Amino acid sequence: MGRVEPISDAVIPDASLVVQLLREQAPELAGQDVRPSRTSGSSNWVFRIGDEYAVRLPRSDTYIDDLLKEAEFLPRLAPHLGVPVPEVRFLAERSSLFPRPWTVVSWVPGEPPVQLDPSRQARAALGLGRFVSRLHEVDTWGLASGAERWGYRAGEPVTDVIDGWATSAAQELDDLFDPRQVAEAWRRVRDVPPASRPACWVHTDLSAENLLISSDGGLAGVVDFGGLGIGDRAVDLLYAWSLFDAPAREILRTESGADEATWLRARAWAFVGPGLLTLAHYRDSMPVRTTRLTTMVEAVAAEVGVALR
Repeated sequence: MGRVEPISDAVIPDASLVVQLLREQAPELAGQDVRPSRTSGSSNWVFRIGDEYAVRLPRSDTYIDDLLKEAEFLPRLAPHLGVPVPEVRFLAERSSLFPRPWTVVSWVPGEPPVQLDPSRQARAALGLGRFVSRLHEVDTWGLASGAERWGYRAGEPVTDVIDGWATSAAQELDDLFDPRQVAEAWRRVRDVPPASRPACWVHTDLSAENLLISSDGGLAGVVDFGGLGIGDRAVDLLYAWSLFDAPAREILRTESGADEATWLRARAWAFVGPGLLTLAHYRDSMPVRTTRLTTMVEAVAAEVGVALR
């Protein structure tokens, strides 16, 4: 194999570079089959190593802290969660081949929860609710909570900044939704009570991309803990309006132990932060995600009596 040049931010890693990285820092894994994973997301490039492991490489410096946070805290949380999660097997240092740290994690088998019939939705909602409840019960070990320490999703679902996001996203999506209807839906959705329960550990990104289910719809695993934080538990329920129809949403709500205040705050999270804003950012590059997010924001708006089109 020829020499691999050091990577720049403009270069997309391939399997040959990953082999070089493994030879450099984890040689015991370098002889296995390395191939791109179809589960690569917006934060990390992901490559499979054989059948048991995966490499996660941050796409930019922006995602370094998330990778390091996952490596630090996931091993401490995992024993309490009751479902398979990635085991961080190796944390690599930046080098001339790749300018950011990266990890080797165990591969969690399963399929994303898409196109589920009602019975499988119910089982998935039950499993997710139990996972969320367990995560929220883990001791926070005296660590500080909130957006300043953990990022905006550990903060409040309604702020002046998020109001601005709602306005700008509505303008950017004016060919998809009526901006006046978006503004009216947000006016109704943003009227939320204060958090009713103490801050706790939150995953913050329990989207379809980060959940795995078995053939019968049971929760088989949860991945990508880069968004970990200590904040309002409502943020872990926001994707209910993307993943599930109303009956399964109610199962998730009940099983997670969410009270009325938590549920209303989750709905506010769903509409703008990962809803309109992410839809505006990824509508051209991630069509499957776009479809889910469109369904989500329309379902939220419908609950407050607003049709967005």
